Amino acid sequence: MGQMKVRKIGNSVGAIFPKEWELKEGDLLEYHKEGNKIILDTKDTARKHDRMLIEESFADFEKNNTVTEAEMNKEFGKYGWGK
Repeated sequence: MGQMKVRKIGNSVGAIFPKEWELKEGDLLEYHKEGNKIILDTKDTARKHDRMLIEESFADFEKNNTVTEAEMNKEFGKYGWGK
């Protein structure tokens, strides 16, 4: 289990989260308290991130910015594509 140091930020307190948590500025975290534990829930943040990636992928289809399997084989076959 890791540790975090609580710091004074203005009239409040806060903590710096590890980079490995892959949180971004502006992410909203849900939390609840169980006794002395505070549980942070990143489920909604992860869902929003995944939705953004999917929407960006579909934008390529809307712009007809796709390639066929044959085009991929022609371009990347020498690197092992399609094997």
